[in-house]
Amino acid sequence: MQIKKYTGKTMAEAMAKVKQELGDDAVILNSRQVKTGWFGLFASKQVEVIAALEKEPVRLKPRQRVEEQTPAPSVPQTAQQPVIHPTVTPRRLPAGLERIESLLSTDSFVGLGWEERINELFYTTRSVEAVERFVRDEIQRVFKAAPETSRYVMLVGPTGVGKTTTLAKLAAHYKLEEGKTVGLITTDTYRIAAIEQLKTYAEILNIPVEVAYDFDDFKRAKQLFARKDIVLIDTAGRNFRDEAYIEQFHHHHDFSETNLSLVLSLTSKLKDMETIYGQFAPLPLRSLIFTKADETSDIHAMFKLVRDSGLPVAWLTDGQEVPDDLVEGNAGRLTEKLLEKEGWPRWTKQGV
Repeated sequence: MQIKKYTGKTMAEAMAKVKQELGDDAVILNSRQVKTGWFGLFASKQVEVIAALEKEPVRLKPRQRVEEQTPAPSVPQTAQQPVIHPTVTPRRLPAGLERIESLLSTDSFVGLGWEERINELFYTTRSVEAVERFVRDEIQRVFKAAPETSRYVMLVGPTGVGKTTTLAKLAAHYKLEEGKTVGLITTDTYRIAAIEQLKTYAEILNIPVEVAYDFDDFKRAKQLFARKDIVLIDTAGRNFRDEAYIEQFHHHHDFSETNLSLVLSLTSKLKDMETIYGQFAPLPLRSLIFTKADETSDIHAMFKLVRDSGLPVAWLTDGQEVPDDLVEGNAGRLTEKLLEKEGWPRWTKQGV
């Protein structure tokens, strides 16, 4: 075992020296602050780190070239199978932080550069809880406050992400929990099932619903609901790929008084979600809504979409029940939901 002592003005500087000489497999045995100087004169504080390396890195001898090998005459030559060497991913974080390392290795968190700060915090505190709270705070910092509710709430997104069910949940929330008068408009006339589904929800909640087959119908529906506190608008996913349709919507609707939310399903691949966002980015989006959190084992793609777009999360849905299974876009709650899905004990339902 190699054991060496390193000093630096900061923990980060000392750790950099350890990594440079001993590599990522080094183990920190001790760290402390020390004073340097002659008999206390001109003394300055430094960080001293004692590190160890269990064993020297294995150096493989180069294989002989095939033509240099002389096979024994009594043994017939056979076709050689390729040698497969397993790929070993070097650890970036100390033992005990496997849960954090697993999260940071996902597509949504890779490249954030948190490892140095995490190492310094862990070697200073020796506390997994302190490191987990650091990660939690960094995640929470990304989530912005949800926007205030506008008079019109319009949901856009591709077909199949759960816009209609989400609209019904919002209608129930605003009527039953906030006591507001609500009107529903759907322009998604491509799917009869979606219209019937929304009408069923509207009948149960005793909320009026209008079906707009064209922009004249849409304008009339807005006039009918002129006295409503809030008007929720469902849209057809496929139409928003048509630039002319988007221009018409700008002409017939004043987006300045609208919370335009892009609905994304968390069951989709991250790359697909990013592509969908790119398609809808030309619209004046004000927030994101994530659905189907109950149908996937992780929801960290939400973190990357929020970080890259700079948009707040208005709502998260984690079930089919109406009006339940609707989570408001509170930064702390969204962070807990993400870590709960990752299985972090401190933020599971039992631990909260």
